[in-house]
Order: sequence, then structure tokens, then C-alpha cells
Amino acid sequence: MWQIIGSGAIGCLWAANLLKSGQQVHLVRRKKKTLQTLTYQDLSGHRVSLPCSHSTQLTDSISPILVCVKAPQVTQALLAQRANIAVNQVIILMHNGMGTAEQVAEIFPKNPIICATTANACLLKSPSDIQQTGLGISYLGPFNAQAKSYAHLATSLNKALDNTHWHDSIEQKLWLKLLINIAINPLTAIFQIKNGVLAEQDYQLKIEKIINEVMPVLGVMGLAFNQDELLSTINGVINATAENYSSMNRDIHFKRHTENEYISGYLLKKASQHHIETPFIQSLYEKITVLDNR
Repeated sequence: MWQIIGSGAIGCLWAANLLKSGQQVHLVRRKKKTLQTLTYQDLSGHRVSLPCSHSTQLTDSISPILVCVKAPQVTQALLAQRANIAVNQVIILMHNGMGTAEQVAEIFPKNPIICATTANACLLKSPSDIQQTGLGISYLGPFNAQAKSYAHLATSLNKALDNTHWHDSIEQKLWLKLLINIAINPLTAIFQIKNGVLAEQDYQLKIEKIINEVMPVLGVMGLAFNQDELLSTINGVINATAENYSSMNRDIHFKRHTENEYISGYLLKKASQHHIETPFIQSLYEKITVLDNR
């Protein structure tokens, strides 16, 4: 069985696809819910209703825990379930941004902790109605030594959503996703634009400025990224998601708290540790912070 903390878009997407693949799922929500089903719509428009166990608590101390809440909510969500989490129980973190794994490891030092990232796209139409809007690659990998022997979990997840892979060196994959988010999310949130607008020349110059600032940080940390390839990858995402709004854009639009601290904020902490100045990224971070505190 899989236990999923977080009934947002990504949590419901994995829950629905795991159920469709014949695997058992228990979905942990913040609030009690009487309706025990999920409605799922695939890319072809086919809709299906799936029975799904729900509650506000984890139900066993063996099944892996897939945490799909936003980065600022991760430690709070796990602390709320602390009494129900066994010492050897696997914790998988899947969200935008970086920095939560270190926090979780301090609270659960003996637990296997796995970091994950996904490029699957989805839309939560209502609290139990999920629509898949795009296919993408998912990666999982060990954050700590205890997690290195759990590659088989990627096989189980791959049965639910194809193109899910185990990667022993997950840090590189997480950083790539982080850099894409640093380039796209703050700009689309500050200017309240769709991703595709970033292909315009004015925004391209801003993205190039961001990349110029991150490269020295990546270099001193021993992360191998080619600057031209990174720009190409970011623009590939911009083009592929041209009609989409970034998550940070929607958070600002709906006056929700963003993941700014775990996206740009994480990069800024690393830059500060190595005494590297990143003034443009700092300015974007500060603008989002102001919007966050409205």
C-alpha cells in the first residue's frame, strides 16, 4: 500500500494512477471527507471514478509515505503524523524547491528519506476531481544512506505513471528542476503572465541574467551544468508549457503563500555560504517576499 500525505493536484494525480494500476492507496487529508472516491480524467478525456481510502491520519507503520504537500508545509505535515511514523518507514518528498530533506532528516534521523521530482502536469478541478494535462519524467533517489536500497519503489510508481526512474545521484535532477523554477516562477509571478510570455526578448534577457548569476554557485558546489544547455532546457519548458501559469503565479494571484524560500531562497543561501553575489536573483526573491506578505 501507498500512503500519500497531501490531497492537492500532485497527490491526487499519483493516488489516481496508483489505484488505476491496481495498487492500494490511503490518502491523508487535512480535513475529514465523507466521499471516498477520486475522479480522474486522462489526456484522452476519459473519466473514471476510483474508490480511495481517506482520513486525516496515516494508517500503518510499514507502507511508504509519499509527501506531496508544498515545501513550506512539509515539516508541519510530517510532525502532525509523527506518532504514526515508524523508525524505518520510508519518507518520499515530492514538491517544488529544495531544502526540506535536510529539515526532515533532523526530525526523522533514522528514516530512509527519498527525494523525488516530476514533470507530470495536472489540474485539480475540485477537491476530488483530478485532470492530467501533460506527461513527463519522474525521478526518485536517496537523500540519505538509509534510502539507497529502495530503488524498487520507483518500479512500483512506474506502473502507475510511466517514465518514472530511480537515480542514485538525485541531486543533479533536483537542481535542474530548481533552476528551471528559479528562472520561470518569480518572473511569471511578479508580472502575472503565462509561461509562454517569457519567450519574449525582454524576459529572455532577464533569464540570461539569472543563469549568469547561478553558474558560479553551481561551479563552486561541483554541479556540472553547461550554460547554453541550461538556457535551452529552460526555454524548452517555457515553450512546452506556454499556455500554463506557474504554481508561484497562481499562488500570488490567489494570495496564497509561495515556495519562494525553497526556490530562490535556497539558491541564495548556497550563494551566501560561498560568498557569491546574486543581486538580480536577490531582487526577484525580495519582490516575491513582499507579495507573500501582503
